[in-house]
Amino acid sequence: MPAAPHRRAAALRWAAVVCGTALLVTAALTGRPAWSAGGSAAPDEGVEQVLARAAASAGVPFTGTATSSGALGLPDLPRLGDVAALVGESTRTRTWWASEQSWRTDVLTTTGERGLYASGGQLTGWDYERDVLTTGAPLSGARLPRASDLLPPALARSLLAGATPDDAASRATGLGERVVAGRLADGVRLRPDAQEADLSTVDHADLWVDRATGLPLAVDVVDVVGGPVIASSFDQVTPTSPDPVALTVPAPQGATVRTAETDVAAGAATAAPWLLPTDLAGLPALQDPSSAGAVAYGTGLLRLAVVSLPVDQGRQALRAAEAAGAGPLEPPAGDLDLQARTALVRAGALSAAVVVVPGARGDGGGRAYLVSGAVQPELLSRAAAELTTDPPERRP
Repeated sequence: MPAAPHRRAAALRWAAVVCGTALLVTAALTGRPAWSAGGSAAPDEGVEQVLARAAASAGVPFTGTATSSGALGLPDLPRLGDVAALVGESTRTRTWWASEQSWRTDVLTTTGERGLYASGGQLTGWDYERDVLTTGAPLSGARLPRASDLLPPALARSLLAGATPDDAASRATGLGERVVAGRLADGVRLRPDAQEADLSTVDHADLWVDRATGLPLAVDVVDVVGGPVIASSFDQVTPTSPDPVALTVPAPQGATVRTAETDVAAGAATAAPWLLPTDLAGLPALQDPSSAGAVAYGTGLLRLAVVSLPVDQGRQALRAAEAAGAGPLEPPAGDLDLQARTALVRAGALSAAVVVVPGARGDGGGRAYLVSGAVQPELLSRAAAELTTDPPERRP
């Protein structure tokens, strides 16, 4: 018998949440690259220097328009914001970037534009067409992806997060040069190493980096069957400081003012009850697990996102996924707590698993996790085994 519509919708919502979070595990859950670089590139410079300049590009101011597109086909459901459109359609943006703390990105549509302003550690949204101002969203922390995360510089920095120059260069090959948005760019292709390739669903990522400034101008991520995961490119870009007027947060008279809601990814991370380990399934953490309820793990293009959940939320997600036809994870080569129940959901190159371990009879306890990434299910199984057989402590 088909699953009830509300249960199927719940399952799709949870799949979209974990897959969206995993996609830009990149976006909100990244570490800092262990390098810096400056100056202009020489025509014959190596891939290590090109990547170092791309990783350090947050300090390059610019104004420009870009187009990004994805092919993941996530459902458009409540509390997911624009995730489905961002990773499943074409999105056109205009951005003014002064620094990581001061920027503005407008999503351009056929009928208007929606702006997002970063200022004073907060985000303010301005929907021109609907005359609505949304205030009070935090600038950082676990969250669903937003349009600014798919700009070529942000996407490139995310792919390079946590890597050292030697490590990234060992996985990279040069692609020569091409013109992007009227500027000469050096190309670098990143691939998983031999060990990662068996576990990743990403085949490669191509970065095109402005020779004059180090600003990434285009990024293409391709899966193992040759299909696009995400593509982003500037149509026009000027690498100079933006006009401060463009960065001024609007205060339109008569506009409706709303307080930003906590999205499902941020809410889950805030409520996370369990500490997460400093490494998982052989991958190092890209954040400090003691201060984060959602943690990304990875090296190179192999990335895994983990959120610890209140057990009632985990059970809800598990039931919804099972009702929609999700099957369990295959047991890993190691041990998996025999009491653990799991459900695997896949969306294109992304995989996500709900893992629930019941507590002792009558104590009302238990543990639950969401584990996701552009990875093969085998890696999710390894992570689930470690989380259930050697469980972390409760968060303070």
